Amino acid sequence: MSRQSLENDGRLALLYEVSLAFAARTELAELIPLVITKSREVLDAAGSSVMLLDENRNELYFPFVADSDPETASRLSGHRMPASQGLGGDVIRTGEPLRVSDASSDPRFDDAADRATGFKTGPMILAPLRSRQGIAGVLSAVRAMGAPDFSDDDLKMLVAMASGVSVTIENARLYEALRDREEGLRAEVGALRRDAARRDGFDEIVGSAPAMREVFSLMESAAGSPIAVLVEGETGTGKELVARGIHKASARASGAFVAVNCAALPESLLESELFGHRKGAFTGATQDRKGLFEAAAGGTIFLDEIGEMPLSMQPKLLRVLQENEIVPVGDTRPRPVDVRVISATNRDLEAEVESDRMRADLYYRLAGFPIQLPNLEERREDIPHFVAHFLDSAAAGHGRRIDGIEAEALQLFVDAQWPGNVRQLQNEVERSVALAREGDVIGLRHLSRRLTGAGAGAESSPSVRATDGPGHDLREARALFEARHIRSVLDALGGNVSRAAEALGLSRSMLQKKMKEYSLR
Repeated sequence: MSRQSLENDGRLALLYEVSLAFAARTELAELIPLVITKSREVLDAAGSSVMLLDENRNELYFPFVADSDPETASRLSGHRMPASQGLGGDVIRTGEPLRVSDASSDPRFDDAADRATGFKTGPMILAPLRSRQGIAGVLSAVRAMGAPDFSDDDLKMLVAMASGVSVTIENARLYEALRDREEGLRAEVGALRRDAARRDGFDEIVGSAPAMREVFSLMESAAGSPIAVLVEGETGTGKELVARGIHKASARASGAFVAVNCAALPESLLESELFGHRKGAFTGATQDRKGLFEAAAGGTIFLDEIGEMPLSMQPKLLRVLQENEIVPVGDTRPRPVDVRVISATNRDLEAEVESDRMRADLYYRLAGFPIQLPNLEERREDIPHFVAHFLDSAAAGHGRRIDGIEAEALQLFVDAQWPGNVRQLQNEVERSVALAREGDVIGLRHLSRRLTGAGAGAESSPSVRATDGPGHDLREARALFEARHIRSVLDALGGNVSRAAEALGLSRSMLQKKMKEYSLR
C-alpha cells in the first residue's frame, strides 16, 4: 500500500473518530469548542473558527471564542460582519469551499480577528456549514503568514468535517430549542404556582370612592400604553391587584402575568431568578435555566417592593428597561426579551434617590406613569363593599353559610383604624367567619377585641398584660400577643377548646399546651 493510501486511510479513521465525538455533543456550548480544537489538530492549523449565520440580521458571528486574553475574547465575541462581505461571505453566497494562500493580502479578508489578537493570517481554508434550511455558517482554519499552504486534501478534509459539524449543529439547535421551550414552560408554571399561592383571595377591584375612580381612570390610560407603570401605596392597598387589572386590560392580556417580590429573595439569588443562568454559572447550576423575565415574554412582569432592590442589581435592571435585553448569570451574550414592566413600592422612591439608595436613572425609567393608591382611611365609603365581598369569599372558603352582618358590627368596621389597609380588613372578616356557626349573622361576638374595645377582661390575667410600649424583647412581646389572641378566641367561643383550635388553625392538643403555658385554663 502506498504512502498516500496510508495517509488517506489514516485521515478517514481520524475523520470517523472526530465525527463520533461531534455526534456525542448535544449542546452548542460544548460542540463549538470541540470543533475548533479538533480542526486545529487534524489540519495542523494555528487557529480555527466557526462562524454562524444570523439570518434575521444577515450577519456572521462567533458563537464561541477561546483566548487567553479576556479583552481580546470579548472583542471577538461581539464582532459581527455582514454575510455579504469577506471571505466567509463569499462562501455563504456561493455555497462552495475556498482556499487562499495569503488571506491578509486578499481584499475580501476581514482582519478584525487579526487586529484583536495580533495574529497575521496567511493560508486559509473555508467550508460552508450546510443544513436542511440552507447554509448555516462557515468552518475555517488558518495558518500564520509564511507557513506552508493548505493542500487540496486539507480542504477536502475540512469539507468532510464541515458536513458532520453541520448535522450536529442542526441537531444541537433543535435540542436547544426544545430545552428552551421546556425551561420556559417550567419557569412559567413555577411563576404561576407562586402567583396562585400569593393571591389575595379576590379577583376584582372593589371600590367606588372618588379616590378610586381616579385610580380606575389612570389604569385605563396605562392599559392602552406600553409605558412603564409605578404603583405606589401603603402595604395592603392592593398594588398587585391594580397591576393585574392593567395587564388584563392591555394588548398583552393573552400573555403571562408574572409577579416577583424583590424583597422576598436574597440578593445572591435575585439576579438568577430574574434573568436566568447558564449551566455551571455557580455551585448548583446543573443546567441552563430561564428567568422570570423570559417566562413573562409577551406579557407583563410585576416587580413588587422595587424599593428593596439592592444597588448592585439596579444597573442590570436598568439595562433591561433601556435595551429590552437580558444577560443570564454566567453568560456574556444578551438575549432580547419582550416584556412590559410594572413595579410597585410602599416607599417614597424620590427620597430613596436623594439618600443614594436608588439610582435616579432607574427611578425615572420605572416611574414613567405613577399611580398612587389611596389608603382605606381615604375611602371609608368602600368598607361596607369590602366587608360584603370578603364575607362571601370567606364563607365559601369555610364551606358554611353566613347570613350577613349586623349593622352595629358593620359600623365598627367602618369606624376602625386600618393601618394594614384592605389586607388587614380581609383578615378581620375571615377571622369572624371562622368563629361563626352555620347560618350565623356576624355580630359583635364574632369580632376581635381590637374592634369591640372589650379588652379589659383580658388584662386581668398576669400572663396576658399589654404588649404595647417598651420593656419587652421580641420573644416576650410575641408570646404576650399570642396569649392575648388565644384568650380572645376562647372568650368569643364560650371556652369551647375544639372550636377555638379550629379557628386558630391549631390541633386541640397544641392549643391545650399553649393554654397551659399561658395560664389560660
